[in-house]
Amino acid sequence: MTSSASASGSAAVAAPPASLLTHIALPVSDLRAMLDFYGRYTTMKVIHERFDEETKLRTAWLANERDITEEGARFVIVLIEGGIPRGVVGDEMQEKYGFLTSFSHLGLSLDTRDDVDRVAALAKADGCLVLGPMYRNEVVGYICLVRDPDGNNIEFSVEQVLG
Repeated sequence: MTSSASASGSAAVAAPPASLLTHIALPVSDLRAMLDFYGRYTTMKVIHERFDEETKLRTAWLANERDITEEGARFVIVLIEGGIPRGVVGDEMQEKYGFLTSFSHLGLSLDTRDDVDRVAALAKADGCLVLGPMYRNEVVGYICLVRDPDGNNIEFSVEQVLG
């Protein structure tokens, strides 16, 4: 809904434009280690990888195989390795890795409880299982929480209804 200018002459305020969540970008300390982690624990595919000569950043885009279309992917995780390019972003940003801690996490859906159990067993053997596997409730579903090489939490779930 939009509102028109009032009698006092203030500017019109418009509703925000339509939006679509397309990606999340994570700074990583070791891109190869992260790609190995996602290759071991998920079926996500690298759909783009590059080195930027200007910024010296290495970047990889990961997408769910089911989200990849002829035009590209509907949603990607962007992994970025390298120092913050001060000439591009200035001095305000600070480098920090592993910010998806506490309850913060990326959520990945699996097909079955057995899949969650397999991921949890693999993570336990690798020493990076944080929680589970466990059934929480009808909203959260059956989950396990795994820590990636930078300390970010990745939740693997089934029976989780979004919406």
